[in-house]
Amino acid sequence: MSFDCTIERVGSTITVVPEGDIGVETVDAMREVLRQAVASLDGGHIDVDMRSVTFLDSTGLGMIVAARRAAAAKGIELTVSEPGPVVNMVLQIAGLDSVLVRKADDS
Repeated sequence: MSFDCTIERVGSTITVVPEGDIGVETVDAMREVLRQAVASLDGGHIDVDMRSVTFLDSTGLGMIVAARRAAAAKGIELTVSEPGPVVNMVLQIAGLDSVLVRKADDS
């Protein structure tokens, strides 16, 4: 599994753009990225742009849910945007697409 991630901060919004697979072999790296993002904000928004994620398993999904919970405890909104077909299917099967996914017209 391959994984890479870029991070961009504009004011109180952090955009995390993972690329590749988020699964058992890469989940710890992604968890650390999101942990640091949450730690660096006091309120605001974290957007996880999933357009370049090619694989997401249950460990990756659980990690995103846990990061969302940690973010909410600090008053930070954490959402997923631009899920590709594979990620979207996983979110739909888990019943989390309506909870996690930020629609393109949401601000």
